[in-house]
Amino acid sequence: IFPNILSGGSRKTITSKNSVLAMNREPSFLIDVRGKQEFDLGHLQNAVNIKLEDIPDKLNIIKKHSKKLIIVYCQKGIRSEQAVNSLIKLGVDNVVSIEGGINAWIKEQLPIANK
Repeated sequence: IFPNILSGGSRKTITSKNSVLAMNREPSFLIDVRGKQEFDLGHLQNAVNIKLEDIPDKLNIIKKHSKKLIIVYCQKGIRSEQAVNSLIKLGVDNVVSIEGGINAWIKEQLPIANK
């Protein structure tokens, strides 16, 4: 989609600004892999909260959206990169992580939703 989605070998990351462009151009499924308390403090609009460790158990939910671009994020981008790697191993390949997580999103002054 975007030339910089793939950066540094197998890492599949996307900047927060490019994730907005991607969401506006194609159907997307947003996954917040942080804990519920972090999610409740603020999250991206329409994001589904699936903790990193729960991804294998929630794979059936994620695979229902496999035709969409799956965008994963966390606080800083570390857990979401782990989630992307897990999802790829589980057979989901249309998946990217937001570089820098929600911190980068907020730094770009993009909107967040609160519970």
